[in-house]
Amino acid sequence: MELRDVRRLTPGIDVNAYRIVGAAPGEHIGLPSSTVTLIVDLDDGLRLSEPGSPEPRTFRTCLGGMHLDPVTIHHGGTQIGVAAHLGPAAVRALFGMPAGEFWTTNIELSDAAPGLADRLYESTVEVPHDARAAVARHVLADAVASRPPVRADPDAEQAWRVIQHERGRVTVSNLVAWSCWSARYLTKVFTAEYGIGLKQAARLARFDHARERLESGDPIATVSAVCGYADQAHLTREFAAITGHPPAQFLAVRAAEFSAEPA
Repeated sequence: MELRDVRRLTPGIDVNAYRIVGAAPGEHIGLPSSTVTLIVDLDDGLRLSEPGSPEPRTFRTCLGGMHLDPVTIHHGGTQIGVAAHLGPAAVRALFGMPAGEFWTTNIELSDAAPGLADRLYESTVEVPHDARAAVARHVLADAVASRPPVRADPDAEQAWRVIQHERGRVTVSNLVAWSCWSARYLTKVFTAEYGIGLKQAARLARFDHARERLESGDPIATVSAVCGYADQAHLTREFAAITGHPPAQFLAVRAAEFSAEPA
């Protein structure tokens, strides 16, 4: 089977396979990010709780839209599957609709693209772990190639690119000035495409950057300055609002998420 690389067909698709076994049963934080997340669960199903939801839901192939609140993933010590992180252009290429259509939702992929859901599951469950990411890319590449290109509004797309390039360190007034449109018009087309306003998108991109720097070991003072927060207190408030934990506690929780099962 020829395995074409989906990254050459459309930008913004990152695929990886994961296999975690022998961990203590527990929970994993599903963090907000600037991508739509596609999970193909190859174990007993992805059990996911959303804010305000009384009971977890179980997914075989979960398509999770961009969101600003964390979700909780429950596991019994084993997680096996494939994760694809889809930028907004990739969402359009795969589904023919804007990423905003999936804003704050978690659905079975079969509800949006039943054929793709079946192909992803059946093709990845049958191959060894080391081959799963490449096989998933091949399936996604075929899905992209089978659809006519559908472009986003060019002004919304340009504003999104600037926000991501600047890692959220950009103001709405800057974006409006660069677009040569009114703030009202740019906000309207941007929200229609991404399901989120300009200021919220910048906030999410800045958080992504800060989380990466903190997880790489950078001191909080450095991160708050580099990522454009007013001060450490501002960064702490943002982390508490977006993850449910201040930075130090967040890092401790992440480190303990898949600790080994006690002997």
